[in-house]
Amino acid sequence: MKLILKIFAKAPGKIIITGEHFVVHGSLALATAIDKGALVQAEAFEDIEILSKALGSYSSKKRQVPLSLKPTLEAIKATLEFIGEKKGVRVMIDSDLPVSSGLGSSSAVAVATVAAVASTLDHELSPEEMVNLAMVSERITHGRPSGIDVNVAVYGGVILFKIGEKPRQIKLDKDVEFIVCHSGIEHRTSKMVSKFSEMKKLYPNLFTSLVASSNYFTEKAAFALMNRDLTTLGAIMNFFHSVLSNFGMSTRELDQLIEKALEAGCIGAKLTGAGGGGCIIALPKSGEARVVAESLKRKGIDASIVKLPLEGVKVWQEKS
Repeated sequence: MKLILKIFAKAPGKIIITGEHFVVHGSLALATAIDKGALVQAEAFEDIEILSKALGSYSSKKRQVPLSLKPTLEAIKATLEFIGEKKGVRVMIDSDLPVSSGLGSSSAVAVATVAAVASTLDHELSPEEMVNLAMVSERITHGRPSGIDVNVAVYGGVILFKIGEKPRQIKLDKDVEFIVCHSGIEHRTSKMVSKFSEMKKLYPNLFTSLVASSNYFTEKAAFALMNRDLTTLGAIMNFFHSVLSNFGMSTRELDQLIEKALEAGCIGAKLTGAGGGGCIIALPKSGEARVVAESLKRKGIDASIVKLPLEGVKVWQEKS
C-alpha cells in the first residue's frame, strides 16, 4: 500500500492592540498573534480545487469561482507562478476564526494556503515571500491593507509594525491574557479604511498630529506590554478607542461591549481591527481574566480569553 504524504499549514489570527487605521498612514501599530487560526491541507492535483468549510467549494473545471473564494484562488495562482509550477493543487481550508470580525481570518487563510501550496510542490518560501504572496489575496479582500495581519500570521508573536519596514518582534517574559468579545456584526474592512481616510481630507492638520500621537503611544504601549505595566497599557487602549470612536469607527454595540468590559473590572478596552462591527479586546487585571470572561458570558456576551502564541505559520506533513 502506497503511503500518501499530506501537507498541512496553520497560521494564527491576530488582534491589534494599538494603531489600527493610523498604521495605513505611516504610524506604528502593535499587534499580536492569538491562539486561534486557519488550518489548510494541500495535495497535488491536476487542477486547482478549493474546499472551504466556511465559504463553500470551488473547482475551476466545474464552475465559476464564487466571490468569497476569489482571493484564495488568486493567491494560489500567484504562488504557483512564483515557484514556476504548472501543476495544480487541491486545498482544504478550516478555521476557528469568525469572518469579517477584525481577528485576521482572511490573512490567516491566505498565509496558510500559500505555505501549504508551496510545500506540497516541494518549495520552501522565505517569510518575506509568504508575506508578498499572501498580500495578493489581502488586496482583493481589503483594497488597501497595511499588511499587518499578514505579517502577524507569518511571524507570530507580538510585533511592532510599520508599512515598508520589517516587523520588530516584542519579547514577553510572561504571558498576558486579553479577552475578545464578538459583537456578532460583520464589517467590511475596505469600507472602514476609506471612511477613516476621509477624515484626512476634512481635518488634515489634526489628522497628521494624531498619526504622530498614534506612533508615540504605540511605542509606549509596546514598552508597557514588555514590562507588564497593565495600567499604562490599559490607559493607552482607552485613549485609542476614544479617538477611533470619534472618527466614526465604532458602533453603539461595540461601545456597549466596552462599557460592560470596563464595568466587569477590565483596565482597558477598545475595538480591534477595522471597526464598524467585529470585535473588541479588553485587558483584565493580572490573574482575573477567567473571572471577568465568565462574568461577561453570564450577561450573554460572546467573550473568550486569548493567549499570545510565539509561533507564526507552521508547516508539517503526515502520512496516510
